[in-house]
Amino acid sequence: MNIIEIPGTGKTASVPSSWNEMSPKQVRETFRIFDYCVRSGLSPLDFNVRVLYMLLDIRKTVRGFFQDISGSEAFQQRSENVYLLCESLLGFLFSEESASLSYDSFTNPMPSAWAGIRKLHGPSDLLQDLTFGEFRHASVAVNKFYESKNEEDLDEAIAFLFRTRSRRANRAGRKVAGIDNRNARRNIQRAKKLSPWRKNLIMMWFSNCLRYLQSGTVELDGEPVELSALFSGEGKTTGFSFGWNDMLVELAKESTIGNIDRVDEEPLFSVLSIMWHNYKERKRDEQIAKAAKAH
Repeated sequence: MNIIEIPGTGKTASVPSSWNEMSPKQVRETFRIFDYCVRSGLSPLDFNVRVLYMLLDIRKTVRGFFQDISGSEAFQQRSENVYLLCESLLGFLFSEESASLSYDSFTNPMPSAWAGIRKLHGPSDLLQDLTFGEFRHASVAVNKFYESKNEEDLDEAIAFLFRTRSRRANRAGRKVAGIDNRNARRNIQRAKKLSPWRKNLIMMWFSNCLRYLQSGTVELDGEPVELSALFSGEGKTTGFSFGWNDMLVELAKESTIGNIDRVDEEPLFSVLSIMWHNYKERKRDEQIAKAAKAH
């Protein structure tokens, strides 16, 4: 956190220095403000000031700080102070490559969202309570969206992640409506009703999780697992959906869990744990084979 002193009051205030230090509500509000500013044609400075006010819980308009009706030096100084604060504190909000937001957290900032009169419920942090099928379908749909820029592909991805409550929990422990063909169209229609800023936030958060689940390290059953090894063996990845369908087919062939439908029902992290076990077994067999050849 950055601690700043509010001029003229002697009081101090905390301002987050990264996305991870922001509360879920602050993250959501930042995305809402960004969407509003882009649609209204407002400047990046307008956006930064609005976000700064939100983080400091200042309930005044942007106009009040940047327009000096009386022309007093006090107002001019205040405007300069606000501008300098935005420059020094809010740089982390944007990526260096573009003018888009750079949200990079794995924490789900929006556990639920209203789509019309229906409340949709999303996964937990880092997708820990997704089934493998939910994850696999959503990752493919998001990959399609990045290629096509077609919002229907994004709606399809969101439909696998955010759905209405159900009485019965799936194998991953989530009580949400099913993803079978009977519910698919209904789920997509509900996802379409989400506001654009919410869709953008879901897409960025899920994309962060996807990248990490193909390149990072997670702890499964008390053991650190190098996820990149499951896809390339050298810590490199080639794309969001690479390897997930292969993983499904491999497990189904081995009958470790069951057929393809049964594998899709399994919790995502259970599948990763099984694949890590299989990977270590293969590496062990390779070492034994090499040792045998050496003799």
